[in-house]
Amino acid sequence: MNGYLRAEISVSAIRHNIALIRQLLPPGVKLCPVVKANAYGHGIEQILPVMEEAADMVGVAICSEAERLRRLGWQRPVLMFTTAGASPVADLAELIVHDVILTLTTPEEVKLLAEASQKASRPAEVHVKIDSGMTRGGIRAEAAPELVAQARQAEFLRLTGLYTHFACAEGRDKTVTLAQHRRFMEAVEASGGPKGLILHAANSAATIDLPQTHLDMVRPGMALYGYQPAETLHKKLPLKPSLRLTAPIVLIKDVPAGAATGYCMTYRFERDARVALVPVGYGDGYFRCFSNAASMRLGGVDCPVRGRVSMDQTIIEITEVPDAQVGQHVEVISPDPAAPHSVANLAKLAGTIGYEIITRLGDRISRVAVD
Repeated sequence: MNGYLRAEISVSAIRHNIALIRQLLPPGVKLCPVVKANAYGHGIEQILPVMEEAADMVGVAICSEAERLRRLGWQRPVLMFTTAGASPVADLAELIVHDVILTLTTPEEVKLLAEASQKASRPAEVHVKIDSGMTRGGIRAEAAPELVAQARQAEFLRLTGLYTHFACAEGRDKTVTLAQHRRFMEAVEASGGPKGLILHAANSAATIDLPQTHLDMVRPGMALYGYQPAETLHKKLPLKPSLRLTAPIVLIKDVPAGAATGYCMTYRFERDARVALVPVGYGDGYFRCFSNAASMRLGGVDCPVRGRVSMDQTIIEITEVPDAQVGQHVEVISPDPAAPHSVANLAKLAGTIGYEIITRLGDRISRVAVD
């Protein structure tokens, strides 16, 4: 039994976006789409077929995401970004059995992987993550050579890659990102060079703006789903947003002038009006801050949200759509970047980034691949 909410995921849009990214890459550079957080909220099952057409590897954040990919039949490499030390030995052993590439960041994790490898009865494939300046995950660049040497020498490890992550690639000023790139490459050389290893660093923004960071593989995420990583990029690709979220009207009522609506009655109607109840709320990832601020589209008309967004329901005014009917679908999120209820414009309204809008879409939403 499906819920009320329906997210249409455009396979053709994702295919278009992948082609745009591919055109930026020199021959031989691998593509590693990032599919963590349920493919950025789009649904891993819905996007996996198109990834099979183009991806050399995919990236995930946690154990359950990697395991789910294998359960769905994905047979190509999977890289788990969260450092190996975050997982218990039993989980690591299971990941090793499933041929998931693990991220190595500390000498202590080498010992942990020795135990997991023994439990799995096979060596663990690893990529060492190097902190080139973001000061988040990864081993410090100056300490990387020792860890890489340990990984090369350990019989229970199979080192196949080195990588880093950029902090500010989406910014107009690329100074910090270029410094990170330089620091990473220096660490690679100090660690014995790149021979036999996959080097990777570029996220969506770097893939688009900084070709010198493409190295052996790129890891785009946001751009593949059709959203600009930032407005500050030097180059803007004609990406196609791939998600459209709709919900049916479940109730229509006429209200008199002076009536107030929603929790704490934060909106009062100045005229006689007609309202519709839409079964979407902050429990589904539709932010509470959209109260009295956002709009949804019905019959080509942008209908304002009235009152507070509730956990499961939102009220919109449909006075300008007199022929609206119960059961008619309202567009909650539009794939049109110019629409007031697009991912980008809802993010602006919320004072956040598009990443948060799409990744917070909940599991009560039925996701369907279209076209």
